Amino acid sequence: MLSLVNSFLNYASAIGMAQALIDQRLAGSARLIGESVVADENGLRVEIPPAALENLQTSSRDRIYYRVDTAAGRLLTGTPDLPVFHGALASEGWQGYDAHIQGEAVRAVVFAQPVHSEVGTTPVLIQIATTTQAHTLLTRRIWLRAVWPQALLLIAVAALGRLWTRAAMVPLLRIGAAVRHHPPDSAEPIEAVDAPTELRPLVRAINDYIDRIAHHVAERDRFISNAAHQLKTPITVLNTQVTVGLRSQEPAQKHDALEASYATLQHCIRLLRQLLTLSAADHRVGERLEASPTDLTGVVHDVLVDLAELADAKDVDLGIVSQEDGVFVLGAPVLLRAMLENLVDNAIRYGSAGTTVTVSVHHQGRKVAMVVEDNGPGIPPHEREHVFERFYRCDRIQEEGSGLGLAIVREIALALKAKVELQDRQDGKQGLRVVVSFEGVEPPEAEAQASTAFDRR
Repeated sequence: MLSLVNSFLNYASAIGMAQALIDQRLAGSARLIGESVVADENGLRVEIPPAALENLQTSSRDRIYYRVDTAAGRLLTGTPDLPVFHGALASEGWQGYDAHIQGEAVRAVVFAQPVHSEVGTTPVLIQIATTTQAHTLLTRRIWLRAVWPQALLLIAVAALGRLWTRAAMVPLLRIGAAVRHHPPDSAEPIEAVDAPTELRPLVRAINDYIDRIAHHVAERDRFISNAAHQLKTPITVLNTQVTVGLRSQEPAQKHDALEASYATLQHCIRLLRQLLTLSAADHRVGERLEASPTDLTGVVHDVLVDLAELADAKDVDLGIVSQEDGVFVLGAPVLLRAMLENLVDNAIRYGSAGTTVTVSVHHQGRKVAMVVEDNGPGIPPHEREHVFERFYRCDRIQEEGSGLGLAIVREIALALKAKVELQDRQDGKQGLRVVVSFEGVEPPEAEAQASTAFDRR
């Protein structure tokens, strides 16, 4: 594109240069004719010098026209078909212009020649014109002389650029081949010993990506292995319990085996639900769900209603304290519910009979805090970071569980950009206080009212 623009500009410049050269030749011929005009007793007399016309002869066989007129417009000699120039012109000045003779384009020059006589000075206008074949040929020659060195230079630059590109692409192609042949299960980085300085950030980025993929694969394999181990035990127990029940002839034994099988099956269902929730949180489902202002107090109420039966069966006092109405956070209700279910479920299951579990939601400045507090066995400070690891269980806890509850809470918190903290109870008594901090948002009604008020202003 730039080459075409440059070629066009060169052609426009060539037209101007050719026209200037033609005008100079026409002006020279007009001056020779003007110098041949003399005044005598018979008036003005013109003798056209041969050199004046020979100066305009070209190989293009252009036709030449001329005329000589007095200031009053009387034709002294020349071609009447050449239009008379009517503009103002200084003495011994000249001007080039375009004209037409019998429909044919010509380039003309007019020259003002002062003729001196005994009675004074008489101005004479000499007009001389030529057809444009020579002008066209000269334009092309000037343009070609200007363009061909640039064309050769462009070709040379293109050829050198291609060679340089091929040479510069060799390290990049080598890196591409290394990535293509890199074993999918290998965490070994790609060597960048001979890579240019400019490509080393790319190699570092690829190696960082390989490291993250290897870490993800290792985590996935560990998750699958642990999940298989966690499922294998209850399923084996379930199979044994069902077998015992089928073989027993006593109704009481069959009933006991059925109750045990039911309890084991509930444990499997809970474990599978937790595994699915953890897998979804692992892939940041919250980022793909549509985030919207969600009433956190409403989520708390629904979860506590759903878990009331479990709390009653475990003889746990489950309730809401110090709750503010209409506390909104930006998030997905599905994930908020899963997070709170796991927190409350853990508190109920790992607490003994008579344990109290309370949930509160309140503002802390610009943030919103959801607090789940119990007076159960608690978690020692040195284990509070480890309990967020998958399948980790505290030694002091005897209740059967999977060790996935707090891991799910941590993953969902990351997806919702929230922060989870495990604290001691503020009253100094035994138990655990879990605080989840969110960024608070305005309720949808408040936003709508603010927008309406702004529109009215």
